[in-house]
Amino acid sequence: MTRFVPSPCAHLFACIVLSHLAVGVVTPARAADPPPAATPLATPTLELRQHDSICLVGNGLGERLQFHNDWEALLYERFPKLGVSVRNLCFPGDEPQFRLRSLNFGTPDAHLTHSKADVIVFFFGLNEAFAGPAGLPKFNADLTRLVEETKTKNYSGRGAPRIVLVSPIAHEDLRDPNITSGVEHNENLARYTAAMRSVAGKTGVGFVDLFQPTRELFQASPQRLTINGIHLSHEGYRALAPILDRGLFGALPAAAATDAKRHAELRAAIDDKNFHWFHRYRAVNGYSIYGTRGEAGSDGTYRNRDVMERERAILDEMCANRDRHIAAIAQGRGDTSRIDDSNTLPFLVPKTNVGGANDPNRKSGKLGSLDYLPAAEQLKHFKLAPGYAIQLVASEEDFPELANPVAINFDSRGRLWVATMPSYPQWQPKTPMDDKLLILEDANGDGRSDTCRVFAGGLHQPTGFELGHGGVFVAQQPDLVFLKDTDGDDRADTKVRRLIGFDSADSHHGLSAFEWGPDGALYFQEGTFKQSQVESPYGLTRLGDAGVWRYEPRTEKFGVHVSFAMANPWGHVFDRWGQNFVADASPGFNYWAAPISGHVEYPDKHPGGSRAKNLDWGGSKGTGDYPVFVPKRTRPSSGCEIVSSRHFPPEAQGRFLLNNVIGDLGILQHKMRDDGSGFAGEEIEPLLMSDHGNFRPVDLQFGPDGALYIVDWHKALIGHLPHNLREP
Repeated sequence: MTRFVPSPCAHLFACIVLSHLAVGVVTPARAADPPPAATPLATPTLELRQHDSICLVGNGLGERLQFHNDWEALLYERFPKLGVSVRNLCFPGDEPQFRLRSLNFGTPDAHLTHSKADVIVFFFGLNEAFAGPAGLPKFNADLTRLVEETKTKNYSGRGAPRIVLVSPIAHEDLRDPNITSGVEHNENLARYTAAMRSVAGKTGVGFVDLFQPTRELFQASPQRLTINGIHLSHEGYRALAPILDRGLFGALPAAAATDAKRHAELRAAIDDKNFHWFHRYRAVNGYSIYGTRGEAGSDGTYRNRDVMERERAILDEMCANRDRHIAAIAQGRGDTSRIDDSNTLPFLVPKTNVGGANDPNRKSGKLGSLDYLPAAEQLKHFKLAPGYAIQLVASEEDFPELANPVAINFDSRGRLWVATMPSYPQWQPKTPMDDKLLILEDANGDGRSDTCRVFAGGLHQPTGFELGHGGVFVAQQPDLVFLKDTDGDDRADTKVRRLIGFDSADSHHGLSAFEWGPDGALYFQEGTFKQSQVESPYGLTRLGDAGVWRYEPRTEKFGVHVSFAMANPWGHVFDRWGQNFVADASPGFNYWAAPISGHVEYPDKHPGGSRAKNLDWGGSKGTGDYPVFVPKRTRPSSGCEIVSSRHFPPEAQGRFLLNNVIGDLGILQHKMRDDGSGFAGEEIEPLLMSDHGNFRPVDLQFGPDGALYIVDWHKALIGHLPHNLREP
């Protein structure tokens, strides 16, 4: 990491980070005792058979079960000798006949066949209920059609699947004046629960009512059991587990009770199995596995698809190993201290094309070098605008955990936070997942970081983050998690999946450019190819192919701020008047956001953008019906800022700064002016340029000292199309 230090006549104080970052995963503390149980569900609904494959399908209620595994632990404790397996195929926002997915993800039938489903447990009704009584006829018809069609299938080769419909839970009144109490939603949830019971009766499948028992549970519990009224907390899932268990299988026989030690062992083993299954099913680069980029990345031997589908096959084998491990624990047999994954297929290892005659980076004239220079030597390659100086703040040489830095921010104590992701572009099975969120501190005020603390490790692809509300919001593809330090030791000790349902089609299009708006909302962005559907206490929000999200943590309101056909927005900044500007990385276009932030309903988008038919990334005026506010000269960009610092001269105030990471390696500078009802910019001399091909500025931020800090990804390799995802 480097930092611009003012010379005697300098106007700029800046910083560059030369490293990668990762954030740890911490399990929330459990309550000493579970909340009081709700009214038992008496009649058994489902009969399991030897080696049944149980597949969960539906919305966020089911999806979150794989991260809170008390119910699955009860399942194995109740049926220790059956050798059953569970595969979670749920996506937040899924409905009976509409399930938004990225290109070529695969049909529901394809995934049920892959998992050899003998039993299917459907979770629906939560999001559909927001349509109220008017939506009931469609919900009835869609659910009936789904059940009748599913009954004709034979996914496992052992006959038609047994089916159970599971109702939504109740909407908990959090007694918070900022968040909806859910009174009207509960009225509709009761109607949709009755509809599901009716469909189950007419089609001859099982039904479990979770609505009434959880309504009673919420009323009796001394603590909140949801994080936002509709999504259960960790304690909420602990309380739900026996309710769902009894609803499916009836009262638990006394002989099925398991001691606490074995239950903990089971929980840990199930966590491990579901971790591997999640990263098989929700792989973060689906567009480069089964999508159109699967053909890319060839080294003459292997394509992306070859290499990455092999890894998914390995994950399938690892999940099967863990199924056997879980069964051994449940039955109390054998050595359950370790899992042997030596029986899996070998990885496919592509050859490198970096630095060779076929390296596409040669075309840019800024070919990266595999001979990495020390940070002190890198400083010699910078050319600065007159009056500015640059200084190294921290580097991977100082702190090895700083490898692969991607985003920075500052806390209220002036400390520098950095997100790193050595797992980029995709975590590989059998390796540690240990992306991090770091805290760097300059104790003596000399502009160099003296200490580096790991606030959180074990994260996954933290492409962006923002501090606030007593903790930190972190992108952990495909989720937005909230991490918090509750005991003051600068280590995260709680972790909550606050928002889920973002797509995982492309890791370099992941959630990024986090900014607090002047309205107190958190804004962040997502790139094209992604098809996301996010649940909130106010309804379901969908976004396809790029845009800007808006989230109010105080009220839990969530929605789309900009739905515009961009390619990969990777920059967002507000000026002092609250006007905001969006930088679209891949084409290098920059947009004034106001005209494209008007409300449109999914799947509509504002016209224009980089996906328009007349796209010309070599042009300078933008595309479609909406112009850019600064002429495009180069690409791709990676982060933007507006100068507002007394460290900078008066004439620099309000200038638009833009990182560029291929070809022109540096920070571009633009004068800004009013232009009618909008804005116009003019490119002037760059603030900073480097003639070394490994310089990759990917984020920039003004610090509390007025300096401009810059993150340098610092890689010879850049670009996702010409190189294999496992490029050595």
